Amino acid sequence: MVITLSIVAMGVTGCASSSQMEGDVITVTGDITVRGNVPFNEVILITDDNNWYILDLTDDQRDTLLTPARAEVTGAIRLGEWNGRAFTRMTVREIILAQ
Repeated sequence: MVITLSIVAMGVTGCASSSQMEGDVITVTGDITVRGNVPFNEVILITDDNNWYILDLTDDQRDTLLTPARAEVTGAIRLGEWNGRAFTRMTVREIILAQ
C-alpha cells in the first residue's frame, strides 16, 4: 500500500508543469504577416524564437492592421488547428505596433 501511494504521489507531482496552459494571457513580440491562400489564409505572428501564433482579430483590429508589421501582441492562447495541423491561436486583446 505504501508503495502504491508513493507511485501515485510521484505521478501527480511529475505531471505538474510550468508550461503555458490554454487560456493563459501572454505578451509576445514578432512580425505579423498573412500566410496561406484565400479562403484559408490567416494572420500569423512569428516571434524571434520562431514561435508561430494564428491571431484571432476583431474586424476593427483587422481593418486597421497593415501587414507586414512588427508588433507586441497581448492575448489569450488556445490550441487550435490550421490546414489540418495543430496550431496555437491567440485571441488578441492588444496590438502595439513598433515605431
